[in-house]
Amino acid sequence: LYFTMNILVLSDGVTPFVKGGMQRHTQLMVEYLARSGEKVHLLHYYESNNPKPKKEEVFSPEALENISTESFCYEDKSRIPGHYLRAQLKMSELYLDWILKTDQRFDFIYAKGFMAWALLKKRTHHGIQTPVGVKFHGMNMFQKQANFKLTLQQYMLKSVVLRNLRLADYVFSYGGKITDILQRICITPIIEISTGIEANWIYSGSQQAGKVLQFLFVGRFDRVKGLPELYKAIRLLEKDDYEWHFHFVGPIPSQHQFKSTKCTFHGAIYDKEKLKEVYDDCDILVNTSISEGMPNVILEGMSRGLGVIATDVGATSVLVKNRLNGLLLQKPDPNVIYRALVESLESYGMVNTWKSNSLGLIRSYTWDQIAPNLTRKIEECIVK
Repeated sequence: LYFTMNILVLSDGVTPFVKGGMQRHTQLMVEYLARSGEKVHLLHYYESNNPKPKKEEVFSPEALENISTESFCYEDKSRIPGHYLRAQLKMSELYLDWILKTDQRFDFIYAKGFMAWALLKKRTHHGIQTPVGVKFHGMNMFQKQANFKLTLQQYMLKSVVLRNLRLADYVFSYGGKITDILQRICITPIIEISTGIEANWIYSGSQQAGKVLQFLFVGRFDRVKGLPELYKAIRLLEKDDYEWHFHFVGPIPSQHQFKSTKCTFHGAIYDKEKLKEVYDDCDILVNTSISEGMPNVILEGMSRGLGVIATDVGATSVLVKNRLNGLLLQKPDPNVIYRALVESLESYGMVNTWKSNSLGLIRSYTWDQIAPNLTRKIEECIVK
């Protein structure tokens, strides 16, 4: 039985106003839920140094027919330990105030990160019975960290995340090791829904590797992305006699760039068409993250016909099938990464198979398919 749903989305921002994989996911999820005919009301925030966003800058005219929004200014100027959590709690309280004041009624509440924190704490007191589903994208605070400092920072988040997960009616997961983590720490019903990519990203032809194999890293400058380990692997590779070139896309400061004539740093690229051009010039995407959710860059790389070498963290294994469209690494160790790079350099035929298989596999992960699946899952939650 199908009916039009009225869904409230509590988000931690949407692209392009807040950068990040979670924000991109929110923007696409709302876009495609609305295109499929569901009514979506989006609460989102923008940072205080930016102008108040307009929904016309985010969503297509087709989707806007079913989207309404409210935007809130987010401020976190403190540097006292715990400032991030305090700012997140404050924003969740603003969202709850809006819910209590509105005369709208919703069938389901989908909350990103900590944005349902206040709601989950106080909904019994306020008599709010709408089912709430929570999504913490990568569950990074429960994954291995690069050093003691990061482990300590993530430890501070664990208890709050657990509280939110256990108070929610449903928890959304990308699958893979994200689901394994959730099953280990809470008994809240889990809904597995992968992320997706827009169909217009998918390369229409076939991609063949050139004479010089082109590797690509795409990501922000963050210790969790494993750049030091990747750089050490490249240093080992330089000692060999292979033909290769490495491209890096992302805001990596010049003092942290690997110095080599075989490496090109393109900087951050926000224009989608320019980014596609860089992907199209490469053969293998390398993702050496220490922890992850379900990386958008892997979806992008596969959609442009790249093989993928990636650490088996988060939901990466949902996308990367070992030796089918790339290699899954058990850990982001320089020697492990180096051996994977060498294996790809020694078999161009295998690389071309990876590239072809990526294009075939990615067709199951377009938002045209993900959104209807998400709609069915939410509908099942409502009619229970």
